[in-house]
Amino acid sequence: MKHQTYFSKQDACHLRTLIKEKTGYLIRSTYILSQAFRRRSYTAEVEGKSNEMFEFIGDRVLDYYAVKIVSERCVAMNIEGSYTFRIRENQFTALKQELVSNEVLSAIIDEWQIAEYMIVGKSDERNRVDLEVKVKADLFESIIGAIAVDANWDPAVLETAVRQALRLDERIQSIVESDYRPMNLSMENAVTVLKELAEKEVCRMPIYRISGPDALGYDRDGNPIWGCNCDTANDRTGIGRLVWASSKKDAKKAAAYLVLCEHFGLQNLYGDSSFYPIWIYKDGKLMPENKCPLISPKACGKESENEDVE
Repeated sequence: MKHQTYFSKQDACHLRTLIKEKTGYLIRSTYILSQAFRRRSYTAEVEGKSNEMFEFIGDRVLDYYAVKIVSERCVAMNIEGSYTFRIRENQFTALKQELVSNEVLSAIIDEWQIAEYMIVGKSDERNRVDLEVKVKADLFESIIGAIAVDANWDPAVLETAVRQALRLDERIQSIVESDYRPMNLSMENAVTVLKELAEKEVCRMPIYRISGPDALGYDRDGNPIWGCNCDTANDRTGIGRLVWASSKKDAKKAAAYLVLCEHFGLQNLYGDSSFYPIWIYKDGKLMPENKCPLISPKACGKESENEDVE
C-alpha cells in the first residue's frame, strides 16, 4: 500500500498498461488514476480527494451493464410481443448477483495483483485492509468509475470494460453449462436438448407416446389431430406434458419444449406460461387446452424414446 497522493511515473505506467489489458480502456488522466486508488483514510490524514465517488459510480455502472448483458442471454420477446424472462425472475436476480458479488470483484483484484497500489492512511495500513474482500471489491468498482469519468461516459467503452474485466460472456456460459440450463431453448431444438440432458443424466430419457387421427379425429378446420405425451423423471421430479397439434412432429417438439420449460423454470416464449398438463399448438402459439379430457396411455399409442418423427 502507498503513502503518496499521486503515483510515481513507473507505477502509473504499470497500472495504465494493466487496466488497458484487462478492460480495453487506457485511463489517460494521472489524477483520475491516482484518485481511483486513494482511500478516504489517506485523504482524512493528508490531502486530496478519495475514491468514494468513483466507487459509487462504478457500482451503478456494473449493475447496469451486468443486467443488460444477462438480459441479452436470458430475456426475449415471446410470440405475443411481450418481453419475458427465459428464466424465473429470482434466478435472474441470483445470476446477476453472482456475477458482480464482492467475492468475485475481490478475486479479480487479486488476479490483477493491484491491491498493494492502494493509497491508504495509517489506520488502514495497520489493519491490512488490502486483505479484506469488501475493500478490494470497492477498489474494482472505483476503477470502473474512473473509466466512466475519464471516458466521458462513453457507453461503448463502459460496456466493453465491464464485459472484459468481469469476463461476463465466458462466466455466464459457464454458469449456464454447470446448471444445465438451456438458455437458447426453442421449439425447434427442444427434442435434441432434452435428449442431450438425459444423456448427461440430468433426467431420465424422455418417453414419447404418440396418438394420431385414428384415435383423436380432426379439428374444426379439417386438420388431423396428433397427440404427443412426453414425460421424463429423475430423483427430484417427474414431468409429463401432452400436446395436440396438426402434425406429429409439431406435437412432439412442443411437448418436449414444455417439459424443459417446467423442469428449468423457463418461460414459454410461444404463449401462456402456466403449468397445465394438456396443450394445443396451433398457428405458432402454444396454449393450454382447459376443456379437453386427458388421453389415456392406451389411446396415445406407441411408446418410444426419442423416436425420429418427420
